[in-house]
Amino acid sequence: MDWIDGGQGTITEPGTVRIERLLPGSAERLWSYLTESDKRRQWLAAGEMELKLGGAVAHLFRHHELSTEPTPERYRDMAASPVMTGTVTECDPPRMLAYTWPGDNGASEVTFELFPEGGNVLLVITHRRLPDEETMVSVAAGWDAHLGILIDRLNGAVPRRFWSEHERLAAAYREKFETAPENDEAAGVEHKVVLTRLIPAPPDAVYAAWTDPARIGQWAGDHVEADARIGGAYRFENRDGDKVYVHTGEYLVLEPGRRVRMSFRAGPDGSAQGSSAYSGEYMEAALRSAPGGTELTFVNGWNGEGMDEDGRAAVHAAWRGWLDGLEKMFAQGDR
Repeated sequence: MDWIDGGQGTITEPGTVRIERLLPGSAERLWSYLTESDKRRQWLAAGEMELKLGGAVAHLFRHHELSTEPTPERYRDMAASPVMTGTVTECDPPRMLAYTWPGDNGASEVTFELFPEGGNVLLVITHRRLPDEETMVSVAAGWDAHLGILIDRLNGAVPRRFWSEHERLAAAYREKFETAPENDEAAGVEHKVVLTRLIPAPPDAVYAAWTDPARIGQWAGDHVEADARIGGAYRFENRDGDKVYVHTGEYLVLEPGRRVRMSFRAGPDGSAQGSSAYSGEYMEAALRSAPGGTELTFVNGWNGEGMDEDGRAAVHAAWRGWLDGLEKMFAQGDR
């Protein structure tokens, strides 16, 4: 299951926060809640938007309208804040929208990406060029709290309390970002895919699923070999029709119950696909105890060629399939 209660945002690179939420309904419906003033007012801010490159974006924040919870004293001056403006930098209805964040003179930029998944839509929000960790905490908590209101609106439910959620999420993000794995040496890679999932098992059990050959074979592939020590090699196979793909690499970081990082190569013979285009590829699982199990933040990073939107969507879908297998293993009772 996706972690629907918030707190799944990640730092994907310095100054950048990314949040993914699965929302009910079609991409067209969600697009209207991103772009139409009367609908956006119900969960974020009112304001007209010119849906073209260079178009004006207006946000009029009135947080007291979002829920019945009274505004805390320290935020009451926001009740009369003026209209804030930004500029559209990308617009591809109903797939992608980006604009400079209203009110900070173009210092930061937010991007919305919409990926249909059956009767739902995966919404990916990426907020870039944030100046410091405390701002990233505030931004991540703000988006998560607003998205909670949006989910309630889309479901026809009574909106949850905004300010209480914001305070809870800010505390969670402050703790999470202090030890974010993206702040270490892996931040130097050029490209990343980041996914977050709530796994219904304790961190030690999830850690074993990445390091114990018997566990790896239950969800990741067949013919597993794994020497779980720094520099130790791993290998397993996946079948796609008549094709067999071999995945190989070495363990780079092992922190029991907390983190596993491995180099990663994949191909019919275990070599990197398109090896001239990619280098330094790795995958990482960062684990954090959470209500209901373990928050797993998965990162796939590499250097070299980037990907277009369709390519990144395909990579997201592939990794989500892997994580589905991991979640299913524990949901069926393997602890």
